[in-house]
Amino acid sequence: MEGWKLEQHMTPHELARLLRALAEQLETGGAPGFLAGFPAKAQEVELSALRAEAGFSVRLRAKADGRDRAPGVGWKPAAPPRSAARESDSLERAREKYRQLKKAMQADFKTLLRAAEAGAMPAPDVLESFLALCGSMAEMAQPVFSPRGAESRELDQANRAFVEDASALRRAVSGRDAAALAEALARLERRRTTCHAQFR
Repeated sequence: MEGWKLEQHMTPHELARLLRALAEQLETGGAPGFLAGFPAKAQEVELSALRAEAGFSVRLRAKADGRDRAPGVGWKPAAPPRSAARESDSLERAREKYRQLKKAMQADFKTLLRAAEAGAMPAPDVLESFLALCGSMAEMAQPVFSPRGAESRELDQANRAFVEDASALRRAVSGRDAAALAEALARLERRRTTCHAQFR
């Protein structure tokens, strides 16, 4: 790289001053002290600092533009590999799907709670919707943790326990047992609170 350069030995304190000055130069265009002559519109900057006796061997180079390079030659930011980009998109879609599922579960759960607080049995469609969402949550690969990690296995176990507790809702509604319904909902609420505290 042709252009402006600085090469010298620096103490840790001097290197820290250089880094602060470089940041100021790049942000505001000011050129204090040893950065005098630094290109105002630097297009390329290279900095290396190697540990040396009692400090660092520092090399800083800057170039205003790339006009003296051959056409098509130059550094470009590396794009993430396509597989990594696809994996990231896929994970984000899975997280959004999981968030939507949890929102739907929360809405159904509130409806079940309101019915129980009013001393009534919940509407069958709301109960079946909630139970189906619980089943989906338990079967879905958890997008929060590594699929092979210990936390993922613990979350899977917690979800299965939640689904088992949820099945008590159907028995309570089938038997028209308001006390059993209230107890099942309270148990689910406690399990949900514990789960959120552990895994969020």
